[in-house]
Amino acid sequence: MSAVIPKPNSLAAQLRRRLLRKPEHYRLTPSGPGPILDVGCGNAKYPGAVGLDISADTQADVVADLNEYPYPFEDGAFSQILCQDVIEHVREPLRFIAELHRVAAPGARIHLRTPHFSSVLAYGDVTHEHIFSALAIRTFEKSLFSHYLAVGLRVVDLRLDFWDPLRWIGVAALANRFQGPYESLFAFRFPAMNIRAELEVLK
Repeated sequence: MSAVIPKPNSLAAQLRRRLLRKPEHYRLTPSGPGPILDVGCGNAKYPGAVGLDISADTQADVVADLNEYPYPFEDGAFSQILCQDVIEHVREPLRFIAELHRVAAPGARIHLRTPHFSSVLAYGDVTHEHIFSALAIRTFEKSLFSHYLAVGLRVVDLRLDFWDPLRWIGVAALANRFQGPYESLFAFRFPAMNIRAELEVLK
């Protein structure tokens, strides 16, 4: 008797997809139409985007040092900006955000992903200049002091990603519902993986 092979859309397959998330689940994607800038694109540039990277040995369309300003783009050139695992590498995060704001059109969306401060990913790369909390990302919307960051941004979405076992036991849901208490009291007991944020550009 031949073995029964489950159909791709079977309950078991759906359950596996829900329980075991692939890395692609956490990748940044545009949330709307318009020109896309993929900052620090590496060799995984988003299809149709303009790729910006420090290395010519990548899929970058424009090669530039992200620590040197301004970037070689006109004001308001992009409607969607993807910054996946980039902001932790730049020397001056606030200046970096201000430069992204400059090249973004009014109402554009800036998408950020960076390792959470409790994540092994934050400490696993010696080229990281900074580590971040959800609270730190929220200061891009309302800076502690106006002279730190004088551009208009609004946090549209900010979530913490977790490895599968911590999702299964409900830590991810609770941590995202109560981000402040989680980061203050429980982050190193139940480490997060990444922070993902979407910021609206106000001009």
